[in-house]
Amino acid sequence: MPISTAARSSDGRPRRDAGFTLIEVGIVLLIISVVLVLVVPRFRDQSHAQLISQTRKLAATFRFLQQEAILNGRVYRLNFDLDQQRYFVTEADASDPEAEFQQAAGTLMRDVALPSTVQISDVNVPLSGGKVYEGVGWVQFFPDGYVDPSVVHLDNGQEVYTLYVDQPLTGRANVQSGYLDLGTRG
Repeated sequence: MPISTAARSSDGRPRRDAGFTLIEVGIVLLIISVVLVLVVPRFRDQSHAQLISQTRKLAATFRFLQQEAILNGRVYRLNFDLDQQRYFVTEADASDPEAEFQQAAGTLMRDVALPSTVQISDVNVPLSGGKVYEGVGWVQFFPDGYVDPSVVHLDNGQEVYTLYVDQPLTGRANVQSGYLDLGTRG
């Protein structure tokens, strides 16, 4: 007859105690800890993700407007309303120097309101008024591909991103982390 210290049920089979071992509980706690370490910072820092997203979206708008100006032979103006924290596009006929700028039509030219966590700090366009901290500032896009040299600063209260055009003939919109001016980028 075998000798065993395990408790037996009424039918003679060994009985297992219900519950988890210390190792099983430790593994579950380790998995939960790893998930929390990876997920919680992403929820806390939504303003960082929104700042990057809005900066990229604005850079894409710069590229789009330059191409549209060349393609359509029109002058486009990207207007920044710093009081209402939004930007929108207006257009004018390039062949008529007296033409008034009108709201542009199209899906990618609609009014864009920034989320509450992101704001336009300032817009600097030396050729059309200099640095603007309030009111409306704008950047113009011409049919020959020329884009006003400009700097736009977006921030979320903790960090700043700079979008700038320093080569007006190429019109390339550059993005860099930090607060940079046309004369101090690097």
